Amino acid sequence: MVTKTDAQAAQLIESIKSDIIIGRLRPHQRLVEEEISAQFGVSRHVSRAALVHLDRMGLVTRRPNRGVIVRDFSLQQVEQIYEVRMILQREAASRVPMPARPEALAQIEAIHEEYCRELDAGNLLQVNVLNDAFHRRIWATCPNQYLAETIEKLWVETTGIRWYGVGDPHLLAHSREHHSTMIEQLRSGDRAGFVALAVDHILPPLDAFRRAHRVSTTYGAAALQERETS
Repeated sequence: MVTKTDAQAAQLIESIKSDIIIGRLRPHQRLVEEEISAQFGVSRHVSRAALVHLDRMGLVTRRPNRGVIVRDFSLQQVEQIYEVRMILQREAASRVPMPARPEALAQIEAIHEEYCRELDAGNLLQVNVLNDAFHRRIWATCPNQYLAETIEKLWVETTGIRWYGVGDPHLLAHSREHHSTMIEQLRSGDRAGFVALAVDHILPPLDAFRRAHRVSTTYGAAALQERETS
């Protein structure tokens, strides 16, 4: 049975997560229980429970005797996390059924259509929610669910990096185009194209992060292949 406290904590978790995605809360920003309680009209017990859960998700960092901050990443950490994500997503893309089953494909297309409507309306928060749903539904078709769950875990942990690309019309246009291409690849059974795009699609936030840290990038499916064969 879901208690009122559980429901409030769940709602608070989603609110804080959304603020991280769209950049209202930036990496290394402090999260104070008293301020959160006052802002959202919940008890400190609810605020504390939400922060504990966000820590388990990898979105915040609890520092002994120094409070909670939005999780921050060094450039090296981001590079390493994204390298693992690329490896995992390429592996998952090589395992998903091709062509995709009609029921799964219809669900993926429906999510994409809603994504496009929200994007055209400028509802960036909902765009991010639907973007999550789009990729989650694709990886749910992977026969190895441990692989899919690991991809999801790293996706959640890197939520704070997404704000570097949120609202960039150029990146959003590429995302829409990539989604459409992925759907066609799943429909036609273009395994090679889908594997390459599954890697390249996740790179714009990384590129934006690196630009923000004044680092140039030449990364992608081809670069990953070169690293692994060198």
